[in-house]
This record gives sequence, structure tokens and C-alpha cells, in this order.
Amino acid sequence: MNNFMKNIDFFKSNKNLNTLKNSNSNSNSNSNSNSNSNSNIFSKVYFRILFGFILALFLTFSAVKSYGFLTPHLTRNITVGAFPYGVAFAANSNYALVSNSDNNNISVISMATKGVVASIKVGSHPAGLAISPSLTFAYVCNVASGNVSVLNMATLTKSLNINVGGGPVNVAFTPDSKLAFVANIGDNQIDVINTNQNTVIKRINVGKSPSGVAVSPNGKIVIVTNAKESSFTIIDVSSLSIIRTIQTGKNPTSVAFSPESSPEHYIYIASGKGNAIYVYKQKNFTFVRKFRTLADPSSIAISPNGMMLFATNFQNNSLSIYNAIHFNHIKTINLPNGPITVAVSPDGTAALVTITSASSAAFIRIKSPVKTYAAVAPPSPAVTSTATSAVSSAATSVTAPPAANYVNTNNNNSYASSTNSAITAPPSNYVPRPFGKVATIYTGRGPTAEAITPDGKYLYVINTQSSTLSVIDVAKGTLVRTLKVGGYPDAVSISPDGHYCFVVNSSSNTVSIISTGSYY
Repeated sequence: MNNFMKNIDFFKSNKNLNTLKNSNSNSNSNSNSNSNSNSNIFSKVYFRILFGFILALFLTFSAVKSYGFLTPHLTRNITVGAFPYGVAFAANSNYALVSNSDNNNISVISMATKGVVASIKVGSHPAGLAISPSLTFAYVCNVASGNVSVLNMATLTKSLNINVGGGPVNVAFTPDSKLAFVANIGDNQIDVINTNQNTVIKRINVGKSPSGVAVSPNGKIVIVTNAKESSFTIIDVSSLSIIRTIQTGKNPTSVAFSPESSPEHYIYIASGKGNAIYVYKQKNFTFVRKFRTLADPSSIAISPNGMMLFATNFQNNSLSIYNAIHFNHIKTINLPNGPITVAVSPDGTAALVTITSASSAAFIRIKSPVKTYAAVAPPSPAVTSTATSAVSSAATSVTAPPAANYVNTNNNNSYASSTNSAITAPPSNYVPRPFGKVATIYTGRGPTAEAITPDGKYLYVINTQSSTLSVIDVAKGTLVRTLKVGGYPDAVSISPDGHYCFVVNSSSNTVSIISTGSYY
């Protein structure tokens, strides 16, 4: 634990590191030739043009196959708490969580608005965190207080704390959400938690300073990186016993798996001091190869299609993207000082990087064709993510986010609504699109929460800064009417029969009740 806190102090003190700049020099050569026949010259030129065109087409289609026209770029920086350390996505890509070590809280980011919609108080010096595949809860590792905070993802509040070993730094869930594996850097152990009981059921001794932990996509094994032993430990999930420990690069800091949909199935280990990523086969753990990165890759993540690998370069203040199958470099994006962790959204459209010195999270947009899946809309009220997310700690009547309504029922990629509507899309790719189209609708100032009528026809959005309520026609994608409500509205909900809208106004200590009338 002391070593981990020293690392945190080291991260904080290195805010003026130089960014590596690559300069490429290009040389051009010109050749001139003489020919006795104008027709021969024309034939040669024509042949070269045709050959170049065919070659360009070949390279283009090769690029499509390898990269899928994936072109990540920095979209914006999202302000969070002091010294953000960890980041995790919900499986439906609605929310991302960021742990703020110096503020002892968790920032909840709406992926619809790319803004913070809630702040949750947890234990002392939170580090690694993960949202369960069931979307119902999340675990946060509190390094200094030696416990794990359990978050309710429906209400976005803390439920309880679970005492674990010394210096918990990272956590990972099995695909069925029944077990959680917590890496304790202080006592060189992995705590296994039964998530139904929220109790530790076993402690497994691993190597020195375990930091990274990841569960394989099929849920059969767990990989733990041991930073001070330059090794990683493989744990069998069914027996909760160690299979073997393998030597790897110096100071392994992070681990990632290829998804099951990937054309190849690898285990990726980031070597912090070795400035490299080591690749192993998932099937038999044999070494494949290593490839060089920039300085100090502190965290890695794989895109959902298994084609791209993202690595944060702490010393170089950047994020590098590689082809995860052929291991060649795709792009490097410069970031503010202190990028630590990276996570890719389950739908493959974005990546988030925590930036320590700037107290922010860098939002990386990944341009890529994303297949959308049709889904039957649930009959009960559901809050959507078109403009903002419905979050409120002041009112318990606010409808839960869509994340609470969709669950993986039998762990075979069937994604079903907890109400009664079936969804055939795999959970890693499903993106809720209740309106069937994307439209920009201008409401009042500071839209913060919304509720939709049970029939899905009208959306009610509260605008905090203008103290108004906007009514939106979902099918037409147009603003119907804007109504004045109380001061600083921060929660909204629709009655089960759809006849009334309730708005909680925090600064005026009132509740506005609006008859939906013809707007339902």
C-alpha cells in the first residue's frame, strides 16, 4: 500500500514531463528517361497509372479489413474530480464512472451528453473500479481505507462498504456478475467476493504488488499482473486456484483480453518499465511476441471487435492506438500531463482516458460504422439518453436509467428487458435508440434530466438554469412547448398512468405538477 501511495505521489509530481515528438523526414527522388517512341512512353505511363490505381484499391480494402476505417480523435476533455485514477463503462454504454482519488468520490459521466451528471462519495483514495455486466451495481476499490464500495447503478448511490485486504487497487467481474476479483497491492493477495452476499469467500496469494486484474471473456480464467515480480498469475475461476505464474516484461501494469468476437484470441500485458506490450495466446498461454510502445504504458484496453489496442503513455502524455491483430501502430493522440487509465466503450464508439494533472477525462471519438439493433420498447416508463441523463439524489420518484431495465438473463448473449420485452442484440453491441433517429432539439438552458411518457410519444426535459420544462414530440423530433416551473429543477418523472408530470425544484423547495393533457 505504501508503495502504491508513493506511485500516486510520483504521478502527481510528474506534471511537466516532455512530450515525445516524432519528426519524419521524407525524401523524394525524380527520374527522367528518354524514349524513341511516343506510343511506348504513353503505354508505360498508362501501365504505371493503372498499376498504381490497382495498388491503391488493394491497400484501401486491406485497410478496411484491418482497421474498418477506424479513425480515433480527441473530441473533448471532461472535468471530473482531483487526481482521477480509474475509469469504467457500463455494458450498454450509457454511463462511465471515474474514480477521483483525492476527492474520495466517483464522477458519473453521461455518454449522451459527455458531461458529469452525478458525484458519489466513497471510501478513502478510490482507485480501480468496475461496473457489473448485469448493470445493476459497481465496485470501487478504496486504497487507503482498505475496502470496496458497492454502488447502486439504478439510483447512483453508495449501498455499503466491503472490507478486503490491504490496498485494493483493481477489481474485475465474471460475465455472470456472481464473482468479483479484487487485487490487493499491500498484502499480495486476490480477494474473491460473492456479489450476492457482498462478502469475501476466498483469499488467493499471488506475486508481489498485484495491480492489474482481468477476467477472460468466457469467464473461465483470471489474469493478475504482479508489478514487482515482472510476472502474471493465472487463476482458474471454477476452483479458485492458481493454474500457473508466467514471467513477462518489467513492471507489468495492465492486462487485457481479446473479445470472443475477435479473429484472434490473445492476452495483452503492458510492461511499464519495458515500454512494450507482451502478447500471449488465450488458449495455452504461449508467448506470441512483444511490440514496442512509447514510455511507460500504464494502461491498455481493447476495442469490442478485437481490432484495436489502446495504450496510455504516462511519460509521453499521449494515447497510442495499435492494430491488435498485426501489432502495427495506427495513431498517437497527444493529451494533457498525466494520462493513467483508458477504457473503451462497449459499443466501440469512444474511449476515455483519465488525466491526473488536469483532473479530467479525455473523450476519444472512434469513427466507425456501428451496427444498430432493433428492440421492442418496454411498455413501462423508461428514461432515455438523448440529451441528458435522469439523475437525482433529492427525489426517489425519478424513473431508473435504462441500464436498470435491461439484464443479461442467462449469460448466453440474450439481452432481455426486466419488464417483458425481448432484445436479440448482444449486450456488448446494443445501443438504446428509442427514437429510431438522431436529432438535435434545443430546449432551455442547462437540461439535466428527462422522463418519457409510457407510450413513448413525448419526452419531458427539465432545464435547470432556465427553470423550465420542455415537452418534445418523439416521433417528429420537435419541441412542442416549454413550461415555467420552480427554481432549479433537478428531477422529473411521469405518473404510471401518464396523466401527470412531477418536477422537483430544489432551490424553491417545491414540486411542480403538470397535467400532460394533449401531450400524452
